[in-house]
Amino acid sequence: PATATIAASCRAFTRYALSVQYHGGNFLGFTYQGPRGENCIVYDQKQSMKADLRGIESIEGRIRRALDQLVGADNHTNIQVSSRTDRGVHAWRNTLQVDIRPRLPRGSKHEADAKTQPKMVWCTKNLVHGLNFYLTRLSNYPSEATDVIDCDENDMNANNLDVSHASTLKSEGCLKPLKGAQTSSTYLHGQSMSSGVRILSSAIASDRSIPNPNYDPNRPEHDATNPKIFPWDVRFTATRRTYAYQILHSSDGSDSHSDGKKDEQEDIYTLRNHYQSDCCYSEPFEHDRVWKIHEKERTKQTGGNVLKSLDIDAMNRAGQHLVGSHDFTSFRGKGCERSSPIVTLEDIWVGQEKYHDSGCGGVLSGVLRRTGDGKKSVLPSLRTHKSLRLVTVVITGKSFLYHQVRNIVACLVDVGRGKLKPNDVKDILEKRDRSCAPGMAPAQGLFLVDVEHGGFRF
Repeated sequence: PATATIAASCRAFTRYALSVQYHGGNFLGFTYQGPRGENCIVYDQKQSMKADLRGIESIEGRIRRALDQLVGADNHTNIQVSSRTDRGVHAWRNTLQVDIRPRLPRGSKHEADAKTQPKMVWCTKNLVHGLNFYLTRLSNYPSEATDVIDCDENDMNANNLDVSHASTLKSEGCLKPLKGAQTSSTYLHGQSMSSGVRILSSAIASDRSIPNPNYDPNRPEHDATNPKIFPWDVRFTATRRTYAYQILHSSDGSDSHSDGKKDEQEDIYTLRNHYQSDCCYSEPFEHDRVWKIHEKERTKQTGGNVLKSLDIDAMNRAGQHLVGSHDFTSFRGKGCERSSPIVTLEDIWVGQEKYHDSGCGGVLSGVLRRTGDGKKSVLPSLRTHKSLRLVTVVITGKSFLYHQVRNIVACLVDVGRGKLKPNDVKDILEKRDRSCAPGMAPAQGLFLVDVEHGGFRF
């Protein structure tokens, strides 16, 4: 919205700063796509189904519905987010703002009361609990279809559903938003099984005005759309963003085949012709939270020189070429709306640990710690992957270009696999050409860890 609209709304509304956590696998990204872009069926001019988006909505769309239930559809406006994550991207802590109209005291519902009685600002505690109450209980719209349009794992944003140009179709009724009532959801101890969004904290936004970064001194001073300063804004006040990307890496050579023998220590037998594939462990539990990379065994005949395990040291050396202020055109995603490709990265770190190790978290990791304490336990031993490693890439900076983090991760992975050398990353950066860099990492492994706002913490 225009800056003047923001300033005008703040005179009648109270601005709140919220922090939110979500699992992005079942959403169309954060940004609200509108009633013609989510929870609807997309038809072409021949009335053939183009995309079935019933039951699929954005994270902002889910929050909007919760606000409608809590404060009323006409009593909130101007939802803005500090980091617009794509479809499939998760957030440990993202931040947003919303302007909410003060409410009348309890029991006052008439228009006469609104003129005579003072209005009350929403309590931040009640706002958090109220939003979580409705976020937990709001289910997606019902869908008769079971198949949803799939998209490339390397470009999992809403545009891939081919609905961005749907508004240009001339046929009336080509987009049919659902108007059905909300259905009941499955609950487990009061928690909805379909809930993937949670409000973490809330605070009344700072009353300090901030300078307008888009102020044009050449325009008239009385222009209401070009103020020098405006109220606190969640996007422009962000001072640091931290992203983490998780990779689940495995390789051939750890599979086992046996002709049958007895383990003298365990007093158990391994069955004849028994085959066990270690690379299958834990994949069903991590499929939507990591980028799974399995290296197949390569020989000289296949011409492969890919390492079985990622070279973490080489990836860290390559990442240091990207730290600082640079022109990141080579890592800039198509469709980026930012005017300048120059970005400052504070730090890039790559770490690795054995998945399900005694010091590493994961599914049933507590069982592993219980059976690995040196004592005889009645619990079964947790079969773990011999070659499986959890690789984490952490990137910190004030701001980022569109798809910049995922493009950097893909480049670092090629370094770790031996396809590129650490110094090649510097050459790719200096060429300022996206075609010179590797492709883009999938969305499901990316987490927005935190967004900081200087001294304003909430």
